[in-house]
Amino acid sequence: MAGLASLIVAAPSMAAEKAPVELAPTTPWNVHYADDYCRLARFFGEGKQRVILSMEQGEPGDGFRLTLAGAILDGPGGKDEASIAFGELGEQKLQFFPGTVGDDMPAWIFSGNIRIRPYSTDDGRFAAKHGYYPDSAGPISEADKAAAASLLIGRPLRQPVRLKTGPMKAAFTAMNSCTDELLEHWGIDAARHRERSRSAMPVGSPGKWLNSNDYPPAMLAKGQPGLVRFRLSVGADGVPTACHIQRSTNGKPFDDAVCKGVMRRARFEPALDKDGQPLASYYVNAVQFQF
Repeated sequence: MAGLASLIVAAPSMAAEKAPVELAPTTPWNVHYADDYCRLARFFGEGKQRVILSMEQGEPGDGFRLTLAGAILDGPGGKDEASIAFGELGEQKLQFFPGTVGDDMPAWIFSGNIRIRPYSTDDGRFAAKHGYYPDSAGPISEADKAAAASLLIGRPLRQPVRLKTGPMKAAFTAMNSCTDELLEHWGIDAARHRERSRSAMPVGSPGKWLNSNDYPPAMLAKGQPGLVRFRLSVGADGVPTACHIQRSTNGKPFDDAVCKGVMRRARFEPALDKDGQPLASYYVNAVQFQF
């Protein structure tokens, strides 16, 4: 089936079965500026314990996509959920795709959008129904960014791993500057958009924009799953004007299926500026193809 990916699920506390492996950073934070996303990345540990932490944003805000890579993550076959926690800000249970990055380095590619402090259960239910998180979701505070001084990776690892990130306020400030530049690159007035009174809101359920008939036949025959992160440019009339693939796991057939489906079926209540006037905006989400 093909459907819009769930973004985040709250999890119960991780059992402290073993003391975590503590990994210190071995590089500074690096911010990568791309045409359709910004990536914040850092290396931790050395040798067989080296782990790469990558946080990627396809729009301004507190949410980001998470990827973890390293040999230490290899092994938990058949598992597709992980428990993580930034500092003491709350644990999260997240779906991921096992994969590889670089020179066949094992990686966990998380399918949903997360924050360092989890969304509330009510926010998660709203997102599952509407395909985006509400503007009313509580923002991440400067104190939260300072408190997120580590990332604890629990299940499905046999022994937890803690990445000692240090306070993340400066790192997120750098990524926020990058995402503001993204808006300008997309032809959107970042200052006006930052003060908007409403984001572009899907009309009806985004889960109906794609269905099992949209699964690319060639990929279906291979039993190939896929995850596609996309952005729609949305006009002031609420009609999508363009589809952009931000990231994709398994290639063009999935990308084409997503853009064809959402451009044909997606419609929006347009974004509104601070004075209540419609303005051109965007909408981002992800589609997960699986059996």
